[in-house]
Amino acid sequence: MTPKITSRWRVAQYLERRWWRRYLRAQDPQAYLRNKRDYWVNTLRMLEWEVVPGRRSLDAGCGPAGIFIALHEQERMTAMDPLLDAYEKDLAIFSRQDYPGVRFLTGHLETPPESLEPFPAIYCLNAINHVSDWDRSLEHLTALAAPGARLLLSSDVHRHRWLLPIFRALPGDLLHPQQHPASAYRRALEKRGWTIEREVVLRETAIFNYVAWVATKH
Repeated sequence: MTPKITSRWRVAQYLERRWWRRYLRAQDPQAYLRNKRDYWVNTLRMLEWEVVPGRRSLDAGCGPAGIFIALHEQERMTAMDPLLDAYEKDLAIFSRQDYPGVRFLTGHLETPPESLEPFPAIYCLNAINHVSDWDRSLEHLTALAAPGARLLLSSDVHRHRWLLPIFRALPGDLLHPQQHPASAYRRALEKRGWTIEREVVLRETAIFNYVAWVATKH
């Protein structure tokens, strides 16, 4: 099945690249990376996530400063994102050579490389709402998980049901092509054989909650 690559997704990818350039323009790269590593460590602690030295893991939709910046010396990481080449060109915070132990792949969750073997652990943090084809991406995310694999997934989710169709139609959030409530994520994971162990609201805003799920594949 051919993935749905939408014009809304193409606009979001363009805006994502521009957002990073503007966001980092006045920031010291090393200070930003230190703060981001601290953020990841604190997030993992809050979610009671166990980091396993030497474990093969996937950072799906890693961006220029994904969880790989905190775990690259502990777990054997593969980091994948469609904009990696652009990030390395645009941003002082990201260079593949700074992480020699990480296997970087420029690719989409909708069409991951067939050569990838299933992983014992997958991180997909603030990325699944950036994809073009949500269902297909979740299917591949599940296919990339070994039996018994651990998943750490996070996304902005809608707090108010009445706002959801408005954001889908307008859209009201151009950076994020996918607009879903937390219940849709729960159903999608359980439908694909994931057992949700923990659901944590990491941040609340007027419209969205930023939610993380810890799940195990059975």
